[in-house]
Amino acid sequence: MTWISFNTSRVVGCFTMWLAAASMLHAQSATQSSATQTASPIQNSQFTITPPLIDFGVVKPGSQQQGKFIIHNGSTKTVRIESAFPSCKCTTLSDLANKEIPAGGDIELVASLDAPGTPGEKDAKVFVTFAGNDQPLIARMKGVVQFPLLVDPAFIDALKGKTHGVVEISSPNKAPFHILSCDGVAPQFVDFDPAKDPARARYLLRWDFSMVPDGKLQQWWCVETDVKDCPILPFRIRHESTGVRFDPKMDERRWFITESIVLPDRLTLNKPVDLEVEIESTIGRGKPQPAGWDAVRAVASINPAFTAQMISSKRVGDRVHVVFRFTVVKSSGGFVYAPLEISTDTGSARFFVAATVAP
Repeated sequence: MTWISFNTSRVVGCFTMWLAAASMLHAQSATQSSATQTASPIQNSQFTITPPLIDFGVVKPGSQQQGKFIIHNGSTKTVRIESAFPSCKCTTLSDLANKEIPAGGDIELVASLDAPGTPGEKDAKVFVTFAGNDQPLIARMKGVVQFPLLVDPAFIDALKGKTHGVVEISSPNKAPFHILSCDGVAPQFVDFDPAKDPARARYLLRWDFSMVPDGKLQQWWCVETDVKDCPILPFRIRHESTGVRFDPKMDERRWFITESIVLPDRLTLNKPVDLEVEIESTIGRGKPQPAGWDAVRAVASINPAFTAQMISSKRVGDRVHVVFRFTVVKSSGGFVYAPLEISTDTGSARFFVAATVAP
């Protein structure tokens, strides 16, 4: 069994499929609240970084985890740090460029890992280079973004012609719960009849995309539940059409949406709610950015059953945080999957709001 969990990955950009599933063993070992650190440092000649790995364990969606590393100079001479940089823009570091470490001395490196709002594993590396030494020191951070329900697997594998499969969803505290829908339609249960069987703490669900036309597959398969803190369980769909092909103009406009699904709390018909989405430059740090990529002009709904209006945007480094107002104006209640579009001076891209709406 796997904790439903984030590889942040993302759909694009710093793009390794962010939804690589966490195994049960990893999830169980990661349940401690404080980060664990491996004992032995990574050696690079006479320089070391300790610990080489900080495991934050289970973390909350959207949280920021901070880790501290100690860089030690075991040589007999003062050494200058040439650079310290992360493998992913989701990581921020203390500025150590051109800082010197005396012979036998130490310096602290502080790094923060931003957990996404969607489930899965997240990891990042930090590279530290020294003047006159081509081999960097490498430190790692990792964690598992966990939702209140457990799933196995944590994604939908629809690659290479696979059109159907089964997922397991369960409650970690063994409390019974109900599964209300899958993408807004009646769930296909295995060995369970909701008309006569009592609620369970574990379900097997079938997914079947055999009737979905070519090019119409969504990036996410959403399971609706009656669990208070988990109304929607989003499963990333791995398919040839849901990765880079889903956003073919990313390189042209020079930015991507870091998380293509927004998961608000339960919504009420005709009651606006302010939500957030984020875009990120595809250009590496330190390189010239194209003019206008960060000038967010609008957030709009593609479906007339919903409305969306941009409230504000703020650039922070290579990212732009966008606040928008979202309203469901037409719904009979239950699950909604609203397609929205965000536009800047260099182009537009789609993202989605998945939620349960009160009738």
